[in-house]
Amino acid sequence: MIETAGGMIPFICHVFLILFGGFFGISFAFNKSFAKNSLGFASIDAMYMGRPLGFLMIGIVLMLVATLFQVGNFNSANEILGAMFIFTVLAFTYNLLTTLKVLESFDGNDWPIKHAIRPLIPMIVILIRFFTL
Repeated sequence: MIETAGGMIPFICHVFLILFGGFFGISFAFNKSFAKNSLGFASIDAMYMGRPLGFLMIGIVLMLVATLFQVGNFNSANEILGAMFIFTVLAFTYNLLTTLKVLESFDGNDWPIKHAIRPLIPMIVILIRFFTL
């Protein structure tokens, strides 16, 4: 399994992305206070907005698990990681521009820098995996 992933570092990155995405996916989908406590969205609509996002993330994690164990004909995670990378770049850009007050936040309050840092974590892991293959 480690050899088919491309080595030890890409394997560790793959497993980390599964765990990271799984945690956020399950939290978004099933934890009603996750959007309020962790992301700062106090609206009841944010809870219902996060639920489909959580199920989408769980689906991506299941595809990563299928590529890790090569279930069926799933043997390359490059497309999945490419889509995740584009999403994290766009999320980081938006959050950074909102933190720097180039864009206005949804409620007019200051946007904390932690929102810009969160998408950097999987983005850096994807870059490490890409450059170590």
